[in-house]
Amino acid sequence: MVRAAVVLLVVLASAAAPAAAHQRQESVFMDDNRLLYRGNAVTDATLDELRDLGVDRVRVSLHWRAVAREHRSARRPKPAARYDVATLHAIEHVLRAGRARGIDVLVNVTGGAPLWATGRRNRRPVSLQYRPDVNEFRRFVRLLGRHFNGRRAPEVDAWSIWNEPNQGALLQPQWEGGKLTSPGIYRSLVRAALAGLRDAGQEDDIILLGETAPKGSDARTATSAVRPGPFLRDLFCLDADLLPLEGCDWGDRFEVTGFAHHPYSIVSPPETPHPNPDDMTLADRDRLTRLLDAAASQGRIPPELPLWYTEYGYQTMPPDPYRGVSLADQAAWLVRAERMTFLDERVAAHTQFLMLDDVPRDRPDRSRWGTYQSGLRFADGRKKPAWHAYRLGLDAPNRVRLGESLRLWGFVRGAPNGVSQRVQVEFAVPGTDLFVPIGDPLAVYDDRGYFETPVLFPRSGAYRLRWGGGVSNPVSVYVE
Repeated sequence: MVRAAVVLLVVLASAAAPAAAHQRQESVFMDDNRLLYRGNAVTDATLDELRDLGVDRVRVSLHWRAVAREHRSARRPKPAARYDVATLHAIEHVLRAGRARGIDVLVNVTGGAPLWATGRRNRRPVSLQYRPDVNEFRRFVRLLGRHFNGRRAPEVDAWSIWNEPNQGALLQPQWEGGKLTSPGIYRSLVRAALAGLRDAGQEDDIILLGETAPKGSDARTATSAVRPGPFLRDLFCLDADLLPLEGCDWGDRFEVTGFAHHPYSIVSPPETPHPNPDDMTLADRDRLTRLLDAAASQGRIPPELPLWYTEYGYQTMPPDPYRGVSLADQAAWLVRAERMTFLDERVAAHTQFLMLDDVPRDRPDRSRWGTYQSGLRFADGRKKPAWHAYRLGLDAPNRVRLGESLRLWGFVRGAPNGVSQRVQVEFAVPGTDLFVPIGDPLAVYDDRGYFETPVLFPRSGAYRLRWGGGVSNPVSVYVE
């Protein structure tokens, strides 16, 4: 009887065409712990899993201090003894092993700096994040560019400059003497990195600036977080009206190929704008592009810079007992976020952070959960529902009006690019978990496995996909 009702009242289009959007969006993953710090065997196993999940690229961190000798010393070593390229072996392995599996690599060159390459206050060092020496940073990036040139080590052809420079834990001072200072420091670091890559003959690579955090505070301290709105306006020498800021010496245009941002919404659905107009989560995309386009119009950056979302994810509760979203919401919201970015022609990449939850700290209080729990797996390796949703995703409006068609959007991730797949849509009436097929399997032709298809005369109930021996998380739809 259920099958008969479905056949009579639900009609699915016979084939699925790719959604009307660009086909360039890369699926990117970041998990430094698994890719860099647990040995080659863990790296290889992680890359195998990412390959099977259809990941196009991984983002890895290259910390300046980790390559520097005596990085805790305030005394600067002689030039020939400042860096040890042998410490780059883990990234070299990721490059080789990733590309053997068809996975590209984005290298984020970031701090902290070695203490001997930082500024002083009252003639004394402050921290590894305090006023990094831009001339030394240029020399360091030049060394990296020459090292990763495809001859002495695997080639790096995609770089990004610093990580979350609007966060006081990563660049200091954010404010000093009542003045916003971090944008000017970051501006100098970008110029140094661009010069270093140019010195090394890598100026034609993918080069991203930004890597900005989505939120900040109104505090004005050396270590507070600055909202991305004022940070970027000051970075690009723009005033509150996005016009040239008087007294700000800009210089040459940043010759970069994209802008990287981390549009976390933390505990809110991806389509929910942040109430502060200077914060920029995924739903606040227009705030970011308006500012970038204003900067381009003033000759600060190239026009229409692609957006690279190089970190995104949802902390889950469990395991964190204090802050996070439910496991079901994590799975559903990650798919909805990807639909938003896929339908945005300006987005070049969308990144999941992490694969495996961090192990909690060995502490008895709430600080035990100060690590990240946004993985697709728990720390013990068990899969969350989001793991399955990352492999096979489905999204649809929660409500449609009677007489309107329902558009199902989804993806099949993990099949070889360019190989068409057949996906079965299934339906269950409200109050049951008896899913039955709707029509014939859909042929998915898109290179990256994305599709969109209409359901004519839909019914209220739950929809899901079946493919490759698994099923997607169901999406409930109410027909008004």
